[in-house]
Amino acid sequence: MKLNLYNEDLDRIAILEGKFVSCMWSEGYNTTQPFTLELLATDEYKAKVKPDCYVGRDDRKTMMVIKTVRIKDGHVIANGKQANRCLDDVPCESIIQAGADLVSSIRNAYEKSPKFRNLEFGESSLTVTYDHQISNKSFLLMCETMCQATDTGFRVLREGKKLKVEFYKPEVNPNRVLSERYGSLKVDSITLSTENKKNYAIVLGEGEGEARFRVRVDLSGGEQIRAIFVDARDILREEGENDESYSARLAARGYEQLLEKQGTWECAMNPLPQEFGSLYDLGDVITVLLPDYDLKLQARITRFTQQSQNNVIDTILEIGNITITR
Repeated sequence: MKLNLYNEDLDRIAILEGKFVSCMWSEGYNTTQPFTLELLATDEYKAKVKPDCYVGRDDRKTMMVIKTVRIKDGHVIANGKQANRCLDDVPCESIIQAGADLVSSIRNAYEKSPKFRNLEFGESSLTVTYDHQISNKSFLLMCETMCQATDTGFRVLREGKKLKVEFYKPEVNPNRVLSERYGSLKVDSITLSTENKKNYAIVLGEGEGEARFRVRVDLSGGEQIRAIFVDARDILREEGENDESYSARLAARGYEQLLEKQGTWECAMNPLPQEFGSLYDLGDVITVLLPDYDLKLQARITRFTQQSQNNVIDTILEIGNITITR
């Protein structure tokens, strides 16, 4: 793991390479994961490692942004997140209508916003439709909500002196099959739970009692209905707004609440170090054979975490939105 430090203008100000005490590097497919870097408190690092600096790797495209720096006991400890975090400081006041193209609608809304220094949305040939109205969020929450709903990934990369937001969605490759029996991975944990799962929202808008305006959002798809009430009294009907438009705004609130109420279908595993990042990577759809559990899982790699210390890198992959075949 070879690292470089960049200032806010994306000028490289230090070649860290492997000269750190420890590094925890985590990336999410459509989430924003944490980052921690521990260095010896040399005069150079005390002067250069600052909040809002960026860290990049020679072998990864994704950038990290430092948000907090602490100097203690002869060490500089920098904490941050994927550079996606910068989008959380930019408000989206535009209304993206249901059925809009995900990539172009977000990019067009960003062009109307205050933007973030040196950060742009790149061009993309990806065609993904988001089926719900959405507005009044930070661009980070906008990207996370829309991408998680459509199984799309996004990340912030460095291109010269600019940061670029890239959307991506690798297709299924049936040849990416991993198994403990093949020696291609070691299963760390498997979690299957419906404790948090809800798939049907009753959204309550303006009004009182029996007359209260309500809409229903049904994502059950023929499964057992698991319902939740959503109080959306804060969403008021605008002057002259008809029922259809008001219902769409309420339904968008219900849909977003259901996205937070997914069942837990996760598997964490240790891959062969020479295969991850070359044969498959974050966002790829893989098949995991677990004959000891009578399971075959097919899912995207939604997150990975690497801990580097003493020239040893430990990697944990996590897959989610699993399709289970017995």
